Amino acid sequence: MRGQVLKSRLLFLWVLVRQFRWTLFALTVAVGFGGALFAVTPHAQLGGHRPPLITALFCAWMALFAQPILAPPETWYLALLGVVYPLLGVILVGEGVVRLALLMISREHGEKEWMKVMASTYRKHVVLCGLGHLGYRILGQLVAARTPVVAIEKDPDCRFLAESKATGAPVLLRDMKEDQALVDAGVQHAQVIIIATNDDMANLEVALDSRRMNPKIRVIMRLFDQQIADKIRGAFLIDEAFSSAALAAPIVAAMAQEAGVLASFKIGPVLYVTAEVAVAPGSVLAGRRLADLEAERAARVLARTPAGTDVPETAPAGSAVVGAGDRLVVHIPITRMDALAAAARAEG
Repeated sequence: MRGQVLKSRLLFLWVLVRQFRWTLFALTVAVGFGGALFAVTPHAQLGGHRPPLITALFCAWMALFAQPILAPPETWYLALLGVVYPLLGVILVGEGVVRLALLMISREHGEKEWMKVMASTYRKHVVLCGLGHLGYRILGQLVAARTPVVAIEKDPDCRFLAESKATGAPVLLRDMKEDQALVDAGVQHAQVIIIATNDDMANLEVALDSRRMNPKIRVIMRLFDQQIADKIRGAFLIDEAFSSAALAAPIVAAMAQEAGVLASFKIGPVLYVTAEVAVAPGSVLAGRRLADLEAERAARVLARTPAGTDVPETAPAGSAVVGAGDRLVVHIPITRMDALAAAARAEG
């Protein structure tokens, strides 16, 4: 973790150097040229000797701030340098200070210049396109999992924009269909791109652009129609193409069961749910070993919270006995959920 933080800071420092590269280059040339003039000129203050190179460079640097070290100038070209360099210093140093100040202000307000700088320091991250209802929730899950993510959102009036920025993830206000937007988000260094807008054609365009820029990137794309999504996944070498409606259908169906549904997903053709059931007093499940319950119900008990406590036992032993008032978190085919819920509440 420390190595990753150090690497991020070094990358950020490198980005700052790149941001100010022309200013730094001009200052280097100015100090080098001025230092050379001072170094080849004998000075009365030095007993008629030429100054050492370090002293000459320091004289050129101070001349940029109108602070002459060896004065009065010994030659016409040093006199000219004493006139020109303070103006040059105002332009170069002043411009650099102003730009750095604006960048720091941008950082405080989360504006685009700082977001762009931060995004450029990311490596092996996720690029998330779209911060609508779905995209914002995906961003929250990625941030909660401490997965580095850079988001792109086109609409400056997006409902979730402020909340997204508050997560600390860089958010670029750009059109994802622009190549430069993907470049600024670091798609060439990313591991995954998730395209979650509600514009199917734009999503497909960005998916193909991302694969063109980074052939190794994993592409996950949202489409409205799951059948079309399945066809596109095979035809265009998209890693995952999903329909939010198709993803929502299993969980909505599972909610109809008489249990607290936590999640649902398919394994092959079978829809499974993860749900919490409360074992009522007199239930036929009370007094049964977990191993027997799992064998009879084709289920897996993931956790048990004994009656009178709020501390769950994760991966409980099969020899544990179910008690009245216990709460069980089970993984079970949805077709068997009704029977398990009925058994949990039925009296023996």
